[in-house]
Amino acid sequence: MHEELMDAIRAATEQADASVTAPRARFAMLVRPVDDPLQKRAEIESALAPLGATVRPLSPLETDVLVAAFPDRVFALDDASAFAAAYLLQDVFDLESAEPDLPTNLFPEIDQPASQKDAAREGVAKLCFTEAQRGLDPHWALDAMRVKEAWAFSVASGRPDRGRGVIIAQPDTGVIDHEELRDVTRVDPRDVLDDDNDPTDPLEEFGNPGHGTGTGSVVVSREAGTIAGSAPLARHMPIRAIKSVLRITQVSVAEAVEWAVDHGAHVITMSLGGIPSFALHRAIRRAVAADVIVLAAAGNCVRAVVWPARYEDCLAVAGVNSDDQPWLGTCRGSSVDFSAPAENVYRARVGTPTVGQGQGTSFAVALTAGVAALWLAHHGRPNLIGAARARRETLQAMFRRLVRATARRPRGWDSFNMGAGIVDARALLQAPLDLNRGLESAPQHDSAVARSAIAVQSLALERIGEAAYDADIDWNRHGAEIATLLLRSDGETDMLARFQGGAR
Repeated sequence: MHEELMDAIRAATEQADASVTAPRARFAMLVRPVDDPLQKRAEIESALAPLGATVRPLSPLETDVLVAAFPDRVFALDDASAFAAAYLLQDVFDLESAEPDLPTNLFPEIDQPASQKDAAREGVAKLCFTEAQRGLDPHWALDAMRVKEAWAFSVASGRPDRGRGVIIAQPDTGVIDHEELRDVTRVDPRDVLDDDNDPTDPLEEFGNPGHGTGTGSVVVSREAGTIAGSAPLARHMPIRAIKSVLRITQVSVAEAVEWAVDHGAHVITMSLGGIPSFALHRAIRRAVAADVIVLAAAGNCVRAVVWPARYEDCLAVAGVNSDDQPWLGTCRGSSVDFSAPAENVYRARVGTPTVGQGQGTSFAVALTAGVAALWLAHHGRPNLIGAARARRETLQAMFRRLVRATARRPRGWDSFNMGAGIVDARALLQAPLDLNRGLESAPQHDSAVARSAIAVQSLALERIGEAAYDADIDWNRHGAEIATLLLRSDGETDMLARFQGGAR
């Protein structure tokens, strides 16, 4: 059986020399609760040793998730073979689950406006991105969310303003030294890709270099610059977890979330997205349980909300333009919680000019993370945690309930696809903590496995329709593969037949 597994891994991967920049092949594995992770780790590492694999826990506190890394191998182009190898890993070692850490390209985002001449990006630009808009004030996005009014309200109330002291963690491409991030206070920065504490973005990858600098600027930039973040007095925890928004590996993001929780982050904002991952889902659930507010971008261009935003445990933020209309490229659907500016948002950029308009739900979620910091600072995070405990809800659930209750709803607002409305920071800070209590439905699924499976099945229902209801499929085992296929296509009813009847 081990030889069959080795052959499957060889088929799923190929040898890579030092010049290859693609992420090295990795598999995440979830140990069953009845098993000893240390023993299971030793067993797996011994079996995979002929391929040079190393096995380690995801983080010091997440020892039930093991990561098998192959330093000299990269995944081949055939995703099906990677999933087949993962299923064999699960069966051979009697694991709860196993998944390939595939680099996904399901979060397109470009730096230039649609008028740019780069032919390789022109198709995506026409479908998802609009022209730059002249005459916009660099602070228009803050005004659309009534952020400055929220600052003033906190000052008038004698409360901490502008997110003062709140720690916002941001897994992304890292940051560079930029004039718009000057004087921003950094706390426990990290690079999980190079395993060090230097989050500097090397700017060596295609696909919007400087992405983390741009998203960071719209949340924490000080007011002295051209732009201002929504929480300019918050403290920033930049974490380099991805090389590009066009090539995301879920395990790296999970590692970043684990780092953020273990180092005292109060808010985690993820301007990225891809396929389901139990490793990332578990990290998010641990963050929420630790009273961290966790948000993610709904996604760009693929229409359906991507993961991790699609998880019930994560807040999903879609994007609008300066006219309060949905941004052309925003992902949308019933998984969206609320919306924020995403089209032609002013942010820091690499090169000249150093500030420009950017597009993507990356900016919508970063702006909203800043609003979360305003709320935490205004009321005092310990006070809010105590209030949430008294109401038998998580801090995250309380924040979600109040943002939804106070969101601004333009005339004709599509609440099914775009969430409760556009985030209104001033109304949020003014809201009594019991607002809409009992009217917002709590998560209905206590099991993480059930939540993960339902998230995938909901995507199948969106893409395929009622055929997904009747399909006899193990949505947990095959969820990541099914989601990958669905997000890369408009949906094929016949595709589900491949996964009927459980094991594959």
